[in-house]
Amino acid sequence: MTKQTIITLLLLSIFFVGKINSYSQNISQITKKIIGTFQTTDTQINGFSFGLYSGVGDYRDVTTNGLRLEVPGIGMLSFIGNGFPNRTKPFDLTNHAYSETINGLNLSSGSWCDCNYNGITIGLVGQYGTLGNGISLAGGWNIIDKQNGLQASFFANNSYYFKGVQISFSNYAHNGVGLQIGIFNTSKNFKGIQLGLWNVNQKRKLPLINWNF
Repeated sequence: MTKQTIITLLLLSIFFVGKINSYSQNISQITKKIIGTFQTTDTQINGFSFGLYSGVGDYRDVTTNGLRLEVPGIGMLSFIGNGFPNRTKPFDLTNHAYSETINGLNLSSGSWCDCNYNGITIGLVGQYGTLGNGISLAGGWNIIDKQNGLQASFFANNSYYFKGVQISFSNYAHNGVGLQIGIFNTSKNFKGIQLGLWNVNQKRKLPLINWNF
């Protein structure tokens, strides 16, 4: 074996060992707990998580598998600004890094975060989230950028991408598939049925019932 071959093998081994150590360090950074606050970073909570508020701009990489309780939440002030800012342009969540992922039940006076809700999320006053898979309920404003399942509130539902059922006084989906039930139903690109006092989709505006397939 030549001297150059030995040096090359040594350099390759150093490179791969460094990669393995780096990967191991990234895994070890995730702290696992049964009970803990979601206002931490790089944490997986398998049981019960709690906190006072969440925010859209802070990336924390926290996963809750179980029950998440947030009181108070910023969403309880949603009525001041007529809900929350929501997406107005197409987006892709394929490789999106969520600040929080909740697999289970989220209870809050109003969550407002870059969250992935898988299960049931309930905001007493209002809530905002990036992705909802399952049931999203709110007392006032219920804004989920992409909702799959049931989205219901007393005052307004708003989603850019929606697939399932929306029930509220006012429903809006930029791209929607399914059923809208409310007083006012609006969608820019909709496939399904709209039931309400006034219904708007890309083809027509009608009272009581509207459709597009």
